[in-house]
Amino acid sequence: MLRIHFTSEDLRNITVADDVDPLWEVLLSLHLVQERGGALLPLGHWRRRVRSTVGRSISMRMVAELARPWGYSPDFLTPGRGDTGFEAQLDRVLSTPRPRLRKEFAALADETPATLWTRALGDGEPDALRRLGGALSTYHRTAVAPYQGTMRAHAEADRARRARDLLSGGVDHLLARLHPRVEWQAPVLQMPVYAEQDVHLGGRGLVLVPSYFCRIQPITLLDVDQPPVLVYPFSPLLRPLLPDDTADADLGGPRTTPVVALLGRTRAAILEAAATTGSTSQLARRVGVAAPVVSRHATVLREAGLLESARRGGAVLHRITTLGVALLNGEVPD
Repeated sequence: MLRIHFTSEDLRNITVADDVDPLWEVLLSLHLVQERGGALLPLGHWRRRVRSTVGRSISMRMVAELARPWGYSPDFLTPGRGDTGFEAQLDRVLSTPRPRLRKEFAALADETPATLWTRALGDGEPDALRRLGGALSTYHRTAVAPYQGTMRAHAEADRARRARDLLSGGVDHLLARLHPRVEWQAPVLQMPVYAEQDVHLGGRGLVLVPSYFCRIQPITLLDVDQPPVLVYPFSPLLRPLLPDDTADADLGGPRTTPVVALLGRTRAAILEAAATTGSTSQLARRVGVAAPVVSRHATVLREAGLLESARRGGAVLHRITTLGVALLNGEVPD
């Protein structure tokens, strides 16, 4: 069980990051690439593409040793809190002090046998760190960077949702609705994890970072002395779709999924964008089409029971229904 202990000062210093964090997305997406389980329906195409592109490369093997899909991954790999871009964070990784590297690689060796590669990194050998930088850059360029626009749109929508939670019910409401596997019993936020861990914020506050590739539940650093961060999945309802390639990024979803074949690319993207409630104009910005186009397709989706719409003031708000979520996740019964 992970327990995060808040003081009154910590509750005043909770913030939500503006965007996903590039190195957290690298780490968490690496977990998904390596998993041997089910099809991960909404992300299955992305996973197959990444595996076919870098799955057997030296770069992939190098970073996979540090980011297994279970257990401990060294904290120095994720120094950010959604506050800087990839290059700045990579500099932080490669500048990690040797004492910290030795400590974290010793912890890694407690779970999996050390290799020549991990020993060299743990000793802070310059050549090993340069190779790590090249491997992380190659993986990020292939598996994460092409989808940055889609991720940013989801982060914007998620942040708006958290702001509504805060405005409608205060900090208690924000933390209680963070994720279904999270339980808020003031002043402790707790969730099941593979190891017992207590994090006492001690007035440092907490940064909540939304993540595209985070699975199952929120995650944090093992080292409680590092700046506190909690990375959480975008939505408790569905895993967002990824585009086939950068040319499709403005429309969100992939051209080849069954949902797109059934609804068409634009309607599928609008349905996905409505996973977090948004007005017609907000959905138009997320999908990259004109507002009248959203209105026209929303009517069809609403009549099919996939979307709900309600007028609030001068705007019409849209939100995906349970049936719509099931359709996107491939769970609609025959």
